[in-house]
Amino acid sequence: MTGVEVTDGAVVRLAGPENAPPLLFIHAFGDTGHCYGKVLSSDLAERYRLIALDLWGFGASPARADVRTVSEFSGALAKVALNFRSGQPIGLIGHSIAGAMAVEIATRLGGKVSGVFSIEGNLTPDDAMFSGKASNFDDPDIFKQNFLNEIWEMGQSSEALRHYYAGARMGDPQTMWHLGRDAVRISVNNKLGEAFRLLSCPAIYYWSRESTPAATREWIERSGIPNQVYADAGHWPMVEQPLATARAIGSFFDGVGR
Repeated sequence: MTGVEVTDGAVVRLAGPENAPPLLFIHAFGDTGHCYGKVLSSDLAERYRLIALDLWGFGASPARADVRTVSEFSGALAKVALNFRSGQPIGLIGHSIAGAMAVEIATRLGGKVSGVFSIEGNLTPDDAMFSGKASNFDDPDIFKQNFLNEIWEMGQSSEALRHYYAGARMGDPQTMWHLGRDAVRISVNNKLGEAFRLLSCPAIYYWSRESTPAATREWIERSGIPNQVYADAGHWPMVEQPLATARAIGSFFDGVGR
């Protein structure tokens, strides 16, 4: 079954059988759930219930004044996850800063989560390469315009960044500004990496040597967290290599979620 619905004010894309184990896909700062579009149309939908929402203040989902920080997003997303559990543990897939959200949701929900698949989720301060730019501005509207201008220029040589730019244009300036500044605040002393390392549920970090900062590569090696390296793609493997990304997600959850 495929479709679109609204849950807690968020626009949600759905694919796969309603009674299958659920997987919740959470997009990155400035992006939309559409970044997972090709993953949702892969054969992963034959055995899982796939749920990809536009976060509040991004894409087609209206902003919420009470949902602007990582912790606030995580609390709201935990409620969405419970709505789609259907009595089964739910798997979490988070990209970039949403990787930190997936970790916090798993910590909040405990045994109700089957596992966390983090796609280059934030671990060290250097991972806030896009979101962290908000800390350089006092005005949300000026921040967003400067942010879009920079992504536009970078996107001239990158299809993935052009895809990202299209989604970021829809973002609410206030939400982007608050979330970006929060990403910097909570990243100090590698706190997000430590939270990932201390997860009690199965988890894996999916990353590319092309796009992961040196500090994060070194932290992954030192920490010994479960991880999988992908090649020939940058920060958006679900856009650049959707079928390979779907296979990696399926392989992980096939092993932990049943």
